[in-house]
Amino acid sequence: MYLFPSNILRRVALAFGVGLIAFAPTASSENPTPESLDFFETHVRPVLASRCYKCHGPEKQKTGLRLDARASMLAGGEGGPVLREGDQAAKSRILEVIGYDKHTKMPPDAKLPQEQIDAITQWVLMGAAWPEGDKIVATNKATSWEERVSAAKATHWAFQKVVPPEAPPAADEAMAQTPVDQFIQARLTPEGLLPSPRADRRTLIRRAYLDLIGLAPTLEEVQAFEGDVSPDAFDKVIEHLLASPHYGERWGRHWLDVARYADTKGYVFQQERNFGFSHTYRDYVVRAFNEDLPYDTFLKQQLAADLLERNGDNTSLAALGYITLGRRFVGNIHDITDDRIDVVTRGMQGLTVACARCHEHKYDPVSSEDYYSLYGIFRSSQEPAELPLIEEPDPDDPTYQEYLVALNEKEAEKEAYIDEIQVQLLTHCRDTIADY
Repeated sequence: MYLFPSNILRRVALAFGVGLIAFAPTASSENPTPESLDFFETHVRPVLASRCYKCHGPEKQKTGLRLDARASMLAGGEGGPVLREGDQAAKSRILEVIGYDKHTKMPPDAKLPQEQIDAITQWVLMGAAWPEGDKIVATNKATSWEERVSAAKATHWAFQKVVPPEAPPAADEAMAQTPVDQFIQARLTPEGLLPSPRADRRTLIRRAYLDLIGLAPTLEEVQAFEGDVSPDAFDKVIEHLLASPHYGERWGRHWLDVARYADTKGYVFQQERNFGFSHTYRDYVVRAFNEDLPYDTFLKQQLAADLLERNGDNTSLAALGYITLGRRFVGNIHDITDDRIDVVTRGMQGLTVACARCHEHKYDPVSSEDYYSLYGIFRSSQEPAELPLIEEPDPDDPTYQEYLVALNEKEAEKEAYIDEIQVQLLTHCRDTIADY
């Protein structure tokens, strides 16, 4: 797997002028589509986890009802099933209680925001897609920690193997230039909608430039594309942009956000606040994108470049900035280590782990033992001493000696000023203490 491989980008770029993919396609419960599962994970499961699992989750099941598995919702509790299938889906009890339509109103403390109610309603009417592996916890009895971990391995989105989705049949062969168009048509056709009008060449090249390198094309580049009547004219534009050094600058910024990249250390009191060579990590990320560095190598280098075979090329050592370019929390090593655990697990595993610093994670399969295992690894890793920003000067250089004399004079003036202010403050406190 590569970082934004050219063949995938080319397909997306060729579809720029066609339209946007509508959200949450219809899916059956037996064969949920990746889009319907994504809709569930993005808009429904977070609501269930934050508002329902406290009373109807793995640890507690009021009225015998459990809402963290589809089979449990179909089985229901003392009040019967809360989810129905097929033509009866619209009559599902869960829609009644969250809509405050009946005597039973859930959540009991306050009605859900309307957008969350709408999302759950759409999910039910779409077939209530649920990840296949969640059948492991389809029981109304609290599961053990090992079972919860096993279930999470089978269902958590970040643990699943990436597989290319199968493109649906094209509703209009003439419009379906790429598989992306087929997905768009699959959503538009049932709604009676047509794709957006085909973009003109001036608009198309601007979209490509802004999307791939973040810069607008020049007038000459627009005119050249408008005058190129060859069938692969747009392909040539895309290849040119993918080969541009600006491509890595544009797309590398997304990973730098994941890596919480900064040139400064945050609040560190009177220490130097700037990282001396943070730009080397930034340049490493940009170079990795431009060179299509394999994704697994990209991750390994950021975790352990110093332990990998480098064949005399030490440029990959800059990748370790992923771990070290974080806040310094006024030198609190425990907070620094926590930040490093957090950036690795959230950035590379799509999993929040920091909660387990104080307790077993409530929702994700992470124990305090897991957290402190990682803590031990990071605390026993030695961070190299930070290099000076400039080379050490020649102590025999007359200019340097003049600099030292002037520096010592300024340092003495500063210390004298601090002493003077301290005396003034103490004297003021003594003279006015009776007023307080």
